[in-house]
Amino acid sequence: MLTQFFQRLFNHTQATSALTASLPAQLMERAEASAGQDPHHAAELRRAAIAFLGIVR
Repeated sequence: MLTQFFQRLFNHTQATSALTASLPAQLMERAEASAGQDPHHAAELRRAAIAFLGIVR
């Protein structure tokens, strides 16, 4: 039972790490995609990605 707990905890930590790494990249990709159509929205997405990295690191 204790082993299962640690396996779940480890798997959750890995999933959280993957999400943390991919979220800023997704935000930047969306910013690039919308830069020509809506520059203000693109700037907001870039700021969000940078702010997220500042909090996580």
